[in-house]
Amino acid sequence: MTAARPHAPIGTALPRDYYVSQDIFDQELKQVFARQWLLVGHVSGVRSPGQYYVKQVGPESLIIVRDPSGSVRAFFNVCRHRGYPVLDAWSTGTASGFVCPYHKWTYNPLGELVTVPGTRDGQDFSFRDWSLQEARCETFHGWIYVWLSDTHEPPPLRDSLQMVNDDLLAKLPPEDLKLAHREIYEIDANWKSLLENDCECYHCGRGGHPSLAVACNYTGFYGAGLPGEHFPLREGTSTFSMDGAPVCSIPLAPDLPERFSTGFLSFPNFAGPVYFKDHVVSLELTQLTPERSHFVCEWYVHADAVEGEHYEVEKLIRVFDNTNREDKAFAERNYRGQRSLRYVPGPLIPGREDGVAAALGLYLEMMARP
Repeated sequence: MTAARPHAPIGTALPRDYYVSQDIFDQELKQVFARQWLLVGHVSGVRSPGQYYVKQVGPESLIIVRDPSGSVRAFFNVCRHRGYPVLDAWSTGTASGFVCPYHKWTYNPLGELVTVPGTRDGQDFSFRDWSLQEARCETFHGWIYVWLSDTHEPPPLRDSLQMVNDDLLAKLPPEDLKLAHREIYEIDANWKSLLENDCECYHCGRGGHPSLAVACNYTGFYGAGLPGEHFPLREGTSTFSMDGAPVCSIPLAPDLPERFSTGFLSFPNFAGPVYFKDHVVSLELTQLTPERSHFVCEWYVHADAVEGEHYEVEKLIRVFDNTNREDKAFAERNYRGQRSLRYVPGPLIPGREDGVAAALGLYLEMMARP
Protein backbone atom coordinates (compact mmCIF):
# COMPACT_ATOMS: atom_id res chain seq x y z
CA MET A 1 0.00 0.00 0.00
CA THR A 2 3.00 2.25 -0.14
CA ALA A 3 6.09 2.72 -2.21
CA ALA A 4 9.57 1.56 -1.33
CA ARG A 5 12.49 3.91 -1.73
CA PRO A 6 13.70 3.57 -5.34
CA HIS A 7 16.38 0.89 -5.46
CA ALA A 8 17.51 -0.71 -8.73
CA PRO A 9 14.01 -0.67 -10.27
CA ILE A 10 13.00 -3.42 -12.67
CA GLY A 11 10.44 -3.23 -15.45
CA THR A 12 8.35 -6.33 -14.74
CA ALA A 13 7.46 -8.70 -11.93
CA LEU A 14 9.57 -11.84 -11.43
CA PRO A 15 9.62 -14.97 -13.60
CA ARG A 16 7.44 -17.90 -12.54
CA ASP A 17 10.16 -19.90 -10.76
CA TYR A 18 10.58 -17.16 -8.14
CA TYR A 19 7.06 -17.90 -6.89
CA VAL A 20 6.98 -21.72 -7.05
CA SER A 21 10.52 -23.09 -6.74
CA GLN A 22 11.58 -24.73 -3.47
CA ASP A 23 15.24 -24.18 -4.40
CA ILE A 24 14.71 -20.42 -4.79
CA PHE A 25 12.73 -20.33 -1.55
CA ASP A 26 15.58 -22.07 0.31
CA GLN A 27 18.03 -19.59 -1.18
CA GLU A 28 15.98 -16.55 -0.16
CA LEU A 29 15.71 -17.82 3.42
CA LYS A 30 19.51 -17.48 3.62
CA GLN A 31 20.03 -14.45 1.36
CA VAL A 32 16.98 -12.29 2.16
CA PHE A 33 15.10 -13.50 5.22
CA ALA A 34 18.12 -14.11 7.48
CA ARG A 35 20.05 -11.06 6.26
CA GLN A 36 17.69 -8.21 6.96
CA TRP A 37 16.32 -6.69 10.15
CA LEU A 38 12.94 -8.30 10.89
CA LEU A 39 10.22 -6.68 13.00
CA VAL A 40 9.08 -8.93 15.88
CA GLY A 41 6.93 -6.68 18.08
CA HIS A 42 6.96 -3.80 20.54
CA VAL A 43 8.77 -3.39 23.86
CA SER A 44 5.43 -3.02 25.63
CA GLY A 45 5.20 -6.82 25.40
CA VAL A 46 8.29 -7.24 27.59
CA ARG A 47 8.12 -4.37 30.07
CA SER A 48 9.66 -6.14 33.09
CA PRO A 49 12.51 -8.65 33.62
CA GLY A 50 11.40 -12.18 32.88
CA GLN A 51 8.45 -11.07 30.74
CA TYR A 52 8.41 -12.85 27.38
CA TYR A 53 6.40 -13.67 24.31
CA VAL A 54 6.89 -16.23 21.55
CA LYS A 55 6.86 -14.85 18.03
CA GLN A 56 6.60 -16.80 14.80
CA VAL A 57 8.64 -15.02 12.15
CA GLY A 58 8.73 -16.94 8.90
CA PRO A 59 9.66 -20.58 9.58
CA GLU A 60 11.44 -19.59 12.81
CA SER A 61 9.96 -19.39 16.30
CA LEU A 62 11.63 -16.89 18.65
CA ILE A 63 11.43 -16.21 22.39
CA ILE A 64 11.51 -12.46 22.98
CA VAL A 65 12.37 -11.77 26.63
CA ARG A 66 13.49 -8.98 28.93
CA ASP A 67 16.54 -10.30 30.79
CA PRO A 68 17.41 -9.48 34.44
CA SER A 69 19.60 -6.54 33.37
CA GLY A 70 16.70 -4.97 31.44
CA SER A 71 17.96 -5.82 27.95
CA VAL A 72 15.61 -7.25 25.33
CA ARG A 73 16.88 -10.59 23.99
CA ALA A 74 15.75 -12.94 21.22
CA PHE A 75 16.36 -16.69 21.45
CA PHE A 76 15.48 -19.39 18.96
CA ASN A 77 12.66 -21.45 20.47
CA VAL A 78 14.62 -24.66 19.97
CA CYS A 79 15.88 -26.83 22.83
CA ARG A 80 19.59 -27.61 22.51
CA HIS A 81 18.97 -31.26 23.38
CA ARG A 82 16.82 -32.61 20.54
CA GLY A 83 15.36 -29.47 18.99
CA TYR A 84 11.96 -29.57 20.71
CA PRO A 85 10.21 -26.15 20.89
CA VAL A 86 10.71 -24.95 24.45
CA LEU A 87 7.56 -22.80 24.58
CA ASP A 88 4.19 -22.98 22.85
CA ALA A 89 3.58 -20.89 19.74
CA TRP A 90 2.41 -17.31 20.48
CA SER A 91 2.55 -17.88 24.25
CA THR A 92 3.21 -15.01 26.66
CA GLY A 93 4.01 -14.65 30.33
CA THR A 94 6.60 -13.88 32.98
CA ALA A 95 9.03 -16.55 34.14
CA SER A 96 12.31 -17.04 35.95
CA GLY A 97 13.21 -19.79 33.49
CA PHE A 98 12.03 -21.81 30.51
CA VAL A 99 11.56 -25.57 30.82
CA CYS A 100 11.49 -27.72 27.69
CA PRO A 101 8.39 -29.97 27.97
CA TYR A 102 10.16 -32.94 26.36
CA HIS A 103 13.08 -33.80 28.68
CA LYS A 104 12.84 -30.86 31.09
CA TRP A 105 16.07 -29.10 30.15
CA THR A 106 15.79 -25.66 31.79
CA TYR A 107 17.10 -22.29 30.62
CA ASN A 108 17.18 -18.94 32.42
CA PRO A 109 16.13 -15.59 30.83
CA LEU A 110 19.75 -15.13 29.69
CA GLY A 111 19.31 -18.25 27.57
CA GLU A 112 21.77 -20.22 29.72
CA LEU A 113 21.25 -23.92 30.33
CA VAL A 114 20.91 -24.35 34.11
CA THR A 115 19.33 -27.78 34.74
CA VAL A 116 19.51 -31.14 32.93
CA PRO A 117 17.75 -34.13 34.56
CA GLY A 118 20.12 -37.05 35.06
CA THR A 119 23.38 -35.13 34.97
CA ARG A 120 25.21 -32.22 36.59
CA ASP A 121 27.10 -29.37 34.98
CA GLY A 122 30.52 -30.72 34.00
CA GLN A 123 29.68 -34.35 34.66
CA ASP A 124 28.99 -35.33 31.05
CA PHE A 125 29.33 -31.97 29.31
CA SER A 126 29.60 -28.29 30.15
CA PHE A 127 26.25 -26.52 30.37
CA ARG A 128 27.79 -23.26 29.13
CA ASP A 129 28.30 -24.87 25.71
CA TRP A 130 24.58 -25.49 25.27
CA SER A 131 22.82 -22.17 25.80
CA LEU A 132 19.86 -21.33 23.59
CA GLN A 133 20.86 -20.04 20.17
CA GLU A 134 20.48 -16.26 20.11
CA ALA A 135 19.54 -13.79 17.38
CA ARG A 136 20.89 -10.24 17.26
CA CYS A 137 18.24 -7.95 18.74
CA GLU A 138 17.89 -4.15 18.64
CA THR A 139 15.10 -1.63 19.09
CA PHE A 140 14.08 1.51 17.25
CA HIS A 141 11.51 3.89 18.75
CA GLY A 142 10.19 1.06 20.90
CA TRP A 143 9.95 -1.54 18.13
CA ILE A 144 11.98 -4.75 18.37
CA TYR A 145 13.94 -6.07 15.40
CA VAL A 146 16.01 -9.24 15.03
CA TRP A 147 18.84 -10.27 12.73
CA LEU A 148 18.87 -14.05 12.26
CA SER A 149 22.13 -14.71 10.40
CA ASP A 150 25.08 -15.90 12.48
CA THR A 151 27.54 -15.57 9.60
CA HIS A 152 26.99 -11.99 8.38
CA GLU A 153 27.17 -8.75 10.31
CA PRO A 154 24.03 -6.58 10.10
CA PRO A 155 23.97 -3.00 8.85
CA PRO A 156 22.85 -0.33 11.34
CA LEU A 157 19.15 -0.83 12.07
CA ARG A 158 18.29 2.85 11.58
CA ASP A 159 19.87 2.82 8.12
CA SER A 160 17.77 -0.19 7.11
CA LEU A 161 14.41 1.49 7.75
CA GLN A 162 12.69 3.58 5.13
CA MET A 163 10.41 6.62 5.35
CA VAL A 164 11.63 7.55 8.83
CA ASN A 165 10.58 11.07 9.86
CA ASP A 166 12.53 11.84 13.01
CA ASP A 167 10.72 15.13 13.63
CA LEU A 168 7.30 13.46 13.68
CA LEU A 169 8.50 10.45 15.68
CA ALA A 170 9.91 12.84 18.28
CA LYS A 171 6.32 13.90 19.08
CA LEU A 172 5.49 10.34 20.20
CA PRO A 173 6.63 8.54 23.37
CA PRO A 174 8.30 5.36 22.10
CA GLU A 175 7.07 2.94 24.79
CA ASP A 176 3.63 4.18 25.95
CA LEU A 177 1.63 1.68 23.89
CA LYS A 178 -0.25 -1.52 24.56
CA LEU A 179 -1.36 -4.28 22.23
CA ALA A 180 -5.13 -4.12 21.75
CA HIS A 181 -5.59 -6.85 19.12
CA ARG A 182 -3.69 -9.17 16.79
CA GLU A 183 -4.83 -10.91 13.61
CA ILE A 184 -2.73 -13.58 11.87
CA TYR A 185 -3.72 -14.01 8.24
CA GLU A 186 -2.75 -17.31 6.63
CA ILE A 187 -2.05 -16.57 2.98
CA ASP A 188 -2.09 -19.43 0.47
CA ALA A 189 0.40 -17.69 -1.80
CA ASN A 190 4.08 -17.00 -2.14
CA TRP A 191 5.07 -14.08 0.09
CA LYS A 192 6.23 -12.02 -2.90
CA SER A 193 2.72 -12.15 -4.37
CA LEU A 194 1.53 -10.26 -1.28
CA LEU A 195 4.64 -8.04 -1.23
CA GLU A 196 3.84 -6.81 -4.73
CA ASN A 197 0.24 -6.16 -3.73
CA ASP A 198 1.30 -4.22 -0.62
CA CYS A 199 3.77 -2.05 -2.54
CA GLU A 200 1.15 -0.50 -4.82
CA CYS A 201 -2.33 0.92 -4.71
CA TYR A 202 -2.96 0.52 -8.43
CA HIS A 203 -5.52 -2.12 -7.43
CA CYS A 204 -7.23 0.12 -4.85
CA GLY A 205 -9.33 2.10 -7.31
CA ARG A 206 -12.61 1.07 -8.92
CA GLY A 207 -13.85 -0.74 -5.83
CA GLY A 208 -10.72 -2.71 -4.97
CA HIS A 209 -10.73 -1.52 -1.35
CA PRO A 210 -14.04 0.17 -0.45
CA SER A 211 -13.28 0.38 3.29
CA LEU A 212 -9.81 1.79 2.67
CA ALA A 213 -11.24 4.48 0.41
CA VAL A 214 -13.41 5.95 3.19
CA ALA A 215 -10.56 7.61 5.09
CA CYS A 216 -7.50 7.01 2.90
CA ASN A 217 -6.58 9.17 -0.08
CA TYR A 218 -4.99 6.18 -1.76
CA THR A 219 -3.89 8.19 -4.81
CA GLY A 220 -1.28 9.62 -2.42
CA PHE A 221 0.56 6.31 -2.78
CA TYR A 222 1.05 6.87 -6.51
CA GLY A 223 4.47 8.02 -7.61
CA ALA A 224 6.24 10.12 -5.00
CA GLY A 225 3.11 10.35 -2.82
CA LEU A 226 1.92 13.33 -0.85
CA PRO A 227 4.71 15.34 0.83
CA GLY A 228 4.85 14.86 4.60
CA GLU A 229 2.14 12.18 4.75
CA HIS A 230 3.22 8.65 5.60
CA PHE A 231 -0.33 7.39 5.22
CA PRO A 232 -2.46 9.91 3.29
CA LEU A 233 -5.80 10.66 4.94
CA ARG A 234 -8.71 12.38 3.23
CA GLU A 235 -9.67 15.95 4.00
CA GLY A 236 -12.06 16.09 6.94
CA THR A 237 -10.78 12.90 8.59
CA SER A 238 -8.66 12.77 11.73
CA THR A 239 -7.62 9.12 11.81
CA PHE A 240 -7.91 5.85 9.93
CA SER A 241 -11.44 4.62 10.62
CA MET A 242 -14.71 3.90 8.84
CA ASP A 243 -15.97 7.44 9.44
CA GLY A 244 -12.67 9.28 9.88
CA ALA A 245 -13.41 9.88 13.57
CA PRO A 246 -11.10 8.71 16.38
CA VAL A 247 -11.33 5.06 17.42
CA CYS A 248 -9.61 5.66 20.77
CA SER A 249 -10.47 8.60 23.02
CA ILE A 250 -6.93 8.82 24.44
CA PRO A 251 -4.50 10.22 21.85
CA LEU A 252 -1.01 8.77 21.58
CA ALA A 253 0.46 12.14 22.56
CA PRO A 254 -0.85 15.65 23.23
CA ASP A 255 -1.03 18.34 20.55
CA LEU A 256 -0.65 16.11 17.52
CA PRO A 257 -1.72 17.88 14.31
CA GLU A 258 -4.86 16.94 12.42
CA ARG A 259 -4.48 14.04 9.97
CA PHE A 260 -1.30 13.01 11.75
CA SER A 261 0.45 9.98 10.30
CA THR A 262 3.98 8.71 10.42
CA GLY A 263 5.90 5.47 10.64
CA PHE A 264 8.62 3.48 8.92
CA LEU A 265 8.97 0.35 6.84
CA SER A 266 11.50 -2.33 5.97
CA PHE A 267 11.82 -4.19 2.69
CA PRO A 268 11.66 -6.63 1.04
CA ASN A 269 9.97 -8.43 3.95
CA PHE A 270 7.32 -5.71 4.14
CA ALA A 271 6.95 -4.66 7.78
CA GLY A 272 6.59 -1.61 9.99
CA PRO A 273 4.29 0.49 12.17
CA VAL A 274 1.86 3.15 10.94
CA TYR A 275 1.01 5.82 13.54
CA PHE A 276 -2.19 7.85 13.60
CA LYS A 277 -3.29 10.32 16.27
CA ASP A 278 -5.07 7.74 18.36
CA HIS A 279 -3.66 4.32 17.44
CA VAL A 280 -0.88 2.40 15.72
CA VAL A 281 -1.11 -0.44 13.23
CA SER A 282 1.87 -2.78 12.86
CA LEU A 283 2.20 -4.84 9.67
CA GLU A 284 4.46 -7.86 9.16
CA LEU A 285 4.76 -10.00 6.03
CA THR A 286 6.83 -13.17 6.25
CA GLN A 287 7.32 -16.42 4.34
CA LEU A 288 6.50 -19.93 5.57
CA THR A 289 6.84 -22.12 2.47
CA PRO A 290 6.90 -21.36 -1.26
CA GLU A 291 3.09 -21.54 -1.23
CA ARG A 292 2.21 -20.19 2.22
CA SER A 293 2.81 -16.90 4.00
CA HIS A 294 1.88 -15.08 7.18
CA PHE A 295 0.63 -11.53 7.36
CA VAL A 296 0.47 -10.39 10.99
CA CYS A 297 -1.41 -7.20 11.85
CA GLU A 298 -1.34 -5.72 15.35
CA TRP A 299 -3.31 -2.75 16.64
CA TYR A 300 -1.89 -0.66 19.50
CA VAL A 301 -3.43 2.10 21.61
CA HIS A 302 -2.11 4.32 24.38
CA ALA A 303 -0.92 2.33 27.38
CA ASP A 304 -3.60 3.93 29.59
CA ALA A 305 -6.51 3.14 27.27
CA VAL A 306 -9.10 0.68 28.60
CA GLU A 307 -11.12 -1.54 26.28
CA GLY A 308 -14.83 -0.77 26.46
CA GLU A 309 -14.16 2.64 27.94
CA HIS A 310 -11.69 4.33 25.59
CA TYR A 311 -11.88 2.04 22.55
CA GLU A 312 -13.83 -0.84 21.03
CA VAL A 313 -11.81 -3.51 19.26
CA GLU A 314 -14.30 -3.93 16.39
CA LYS A 315 -14.14 -0.23 15.50
CA LEU A 316 -10.39 -0.11 16.02
CA ILE A 317 -9.57 -2.90 13.58
CA ARG A 318 -12.39 -2.69 11.04
CA VAL A 319 -10.76 -0.81 8.15
CA PHE A 320 -7.40 -2.54 8.17
CA ASP A 321 -8.96 -5.93 8.85
CA ASN A 322 -11.32 -5.51 5.88
CA THR A 323 -8.44 -4.34 3.71
CA ASN A 324 -6.14 -7.18 4.80
CA ARG A 325 -8.79 -9.77 3.98
CA GLU A 326 -9.32 -8.20 0.56
CA ASP A 327 -5.55 -8.22 -0.04
CA LYS A 328 -5.41 -11.87 1.02
CA ALA A 329 -8.01 -12.69 -1.64
CA PHE A 330 -6.15 -10.64 -4.27
CA ALA A 331 -2.81 -12.33 -3.49
CA GLU A 332 -4.21 -15.86 -3.42
CA ARG A 333 -6.05 -15.49 -6.69
CA ASN A 334 -3.05 -13.81 -8.30
CA TYR A 335 -0.81 -16.64 -7.11
CA ARG A 336 -3.03 -19.19 -8.81
CA GLY A 337 -2.28 -17.40 -12.07
CA GLN A 338 1.44 -17.14 -11.32
CA ARG A 339 1.58 -20.93 -10.95
CA SER A 340 0.46 -21.39 -14.55
CA LEU A 341 3.10 -22.84 -16.85
CA ARG A 342 2.25 -20.04 -19.30
CA TYR A 343 2.72 -17.21 -16.81
CA VAL A 344 5.05 -14.50 -18.11
CA PRO A 345 5.28 -11.24 -16.07
CA GLY A 346 3.90 -8.17 -17.76
CA PRO A 347 5.21 -4.59 -17.66
CA LEU A 348 4.83 -2.52 -14.50
CA ILE A 349 2.98 0.79 -14.86
CA PRO A 350 5.18 3.85 -14.09
CA GLY A 351 3.72 6.04 -11.36
CA ARG A 352 1.40 3.28 -10.22
CA GLU A 353 3.75 0.37 -9.51
CA ASP A 354 7.05 2.10 -8.76
CA GLY A 355 7.07 0.54 -5.29
CA VAL A 356 6.81 -2.95 -6.76
CA ALA A 357 9.76 -2.31 -9.05
CA ALA A 358 11.87 -0.92 -6.22
CA ALA A 359 11.08 -3.72 -3.75
CA LEU A 360 11.73 -6.47 -6.30
CA GLY A 361 14.91 -4.72 -7.42
CA LEU A 362 16.18 -4.75 -3.84
CA TYR A 363 15.15 -8.40 -3.47
CA LEU A 364 17.14 -9.39 -6.56
CA GLU A 365 20.21 -7.52 -5.34
CA MET A 366 20.00 -9.37 -2.02
CA MET A 367 19.60 -12.72 -3.78
CA ALA A 368 22.73 -12.05 -5.87
CA ARG A 369 25.07 -10.88 -3.10
CA PRO A 370 27.83 -13.15 -1.76
